[in-house]
Amino acid sequence: MKQNLQETGYEFLVEKEAMWAEMLIQALKENGIPYTALPVYGAGLVIKAGVKERMRIFVPAEKKPQAEEILEELFSGSENQ
Repeated sequence: MKQNLQETGYEFLVEKEAMWAEMLIQALKENGIPYTALPVYGAGLVIKAGVKERMRIFVPAEKKPQAEEILEELFSGSENQ
């Protein structure tokens, strides 16, 4: 999947627990930054193993610096979320 995202011009931004990923996605939307969010584990493993779902967020290469600023504003000083 990573190869397909690179072909579309999207680059990896961050991996976060789903709750924090949703907060970041909302901030990206509010700033007009397109994104793609992919689950790390999938629903089956989350339900069976009880692990917390994690999301990988990808953004267009040309929007990545702006997205990184938003990421820093939201999560600076926080623990590894």
